[in-house]
Amino acid sequence: MRHILISGGAGYLGTVLTQHLLKKNYVTVYDAFYFPWLKKNKKKIKNSNRLKILNKKLHEVTKEDFDNIDTVCDLNGISNDPASELNSKFTWDINYKERSHFAKIAKKAGVQRYIFNSTCSVYGFNKNKVSENSKLNPISTYAKANLKSENKIYKLKNNFFRVNILRNATLFGFSNVLRLDLVINIFVYNLLKKNDLIVDGDGMQFRPFISLTDICKVYSYLINNPKKPSFICNLVSFNSTIKSIAFKISKILKNKKSKIIFNESKRDKRHYYAISKKFTKYFGKNFKFSSFSKEIKDLKKLIKKNKIKLNAKTIRVQFYKKLFQNS
Repeated sequence: MRHILISGGAGYLGTVLTQHLLKKNYVTVYDAFYFPWLKKNKKKIKNSNRLKILNKKLHEVTKEDFDNIDTVCDLNGISNDPASELNSKFTWDINYKERSHFAKIAKKAGVQRYIFNSTCSVYGFNKNKVSENSKLNPISTYAKANLKSENKIYKLKNNFFRVNILRNATLFGFSNVLRLDLVINIFVYNLLKKNDLIVDGDGMQFRPFISLTDICKVYSYLINNPKKPSFICNLVSFNSTIKSIAFKISKILKNKKSKIIFNESKRDKRHYYAISKKFTKYFGKNFKFSSFSKEIKDLKKLIKKNKIKLNAKTIRVQFYKKLFQNS
């Protein structure tokens, strides 16, 4: 068994990844626990005897926090573009300064692999297909801070400290700390609750997507193959226009009464079709991505079962607005 520290491990992706990695590993979750589901439900989680909680903020990290840790999964930071603009200084402090400092301490402590959770948003607006070698064009504070952090942390790599920069496509799928500010998640929620979908602009903007299920498989593969080198890689299951994905979800859920409404007054400037020229090299040609239809049906089922609602817990921009007002 390996000893893994997941910083930001109580968030949307982190909550799912923690439970996934606990199947075969010891996991330490390092988090400020703004979203406390994992902490509150620790005893209900399978293999919780292998789970350790560190309730700390990023800047409070010490070398001792990495005792016996061989792998770090860095999921920290403000998690999307709109929320990052609420307080750009806070975003730069967390997503760049504190994340890069965290990695430096991990290296000094003897961590062997550092997996940095980044974003395809670093490509911003691009008319052409983008791969790992394409020109970067970050638009938001979120994307700019993540890119700068990528660069700083990747320079730390050597034969004893391997760094993997994973540029995630737009995530989707169920988590006990669900985000309804992600396009596929909110489409499924709205079809379940309102029978309609609202698409920003004409919906012709392309976006890459990947499920939480597939992200967890990627992390597991890296952790179970310790000889894999340092690299930067896009994680993309498929690309779609927002308009197309709206119709596809409606068809999967067989919602004949659904209406798709186009909000022409609100346009999303991000437009990119992301591919990976490196994924097969590092993760093998036999890697199988999850069934989109199954993911959508499961998401609907679990939203209903867990009685998920639109509020500050599920919409990150609302959460951070409250956080900044009270700080």
